[in-house]
Amino acid sequence: MATVVPAQPRFSAHRAVYAVDPLDGAVARLGAADGWSAPDDAALISVLVLGHSGCPTDAALGGMVWVWAQVSPPQTRPPPAMPGLVLAMPPGRAQRASAAQLIGGGADDPTADIARRLSARFRRPIFVSLNNVSRSRLAAAGGLMAAVAAQTDEAAALERCLAAELARVLPPLPR
Repeated sequence: MATVVPAQPRFSAHRAVYAVDPLDGAVARLGAADGWSAPDDAALISVLVLGHSGCPTDAALGGMVWVWAQVSPPQTRPPPAMPGLVLAMPPGRAQRASAAQLIGGGADDPTADIARRLSARFRRPIFVSLNNVSRSRLAAAGGLMAAVAAQTDEAAALERCLAAELARVLPPLPR
């Protein structure tokens, strides 16, 4: 009598770090060739891609992919008044909103939009988790508009980094 041991799904991890140019929002992948160095005024984007081999009987799916990314603001930019706090607009109704709806409700969080676009582009389910990223945050008084513009640029740059890393890591799907 033979004993069959099913093979466990394989996981693969891929890491990368990008620098975002503060003037034009261009992204550059950091590596050993440049000494892992970036200008002081550049934001850093760390990307981790965790792949799952998926169901062996469904080659069209190609498995699921999880992507984690974090933006580290440059040292030269003043920090927001309350870092990590995301403000959401209150509901349109006149009823009283809970604290979760007003603060940290995620209305400014670009994660769902980025995940939807990446999943459509790579034609497979891609789950995205972003840390320290939002379209707008509370900022120090006097620099609110500049801070909001910088955060929007970082979200767009982050999406370009994720797309570049996924294109580098993911095998092409059969047509």
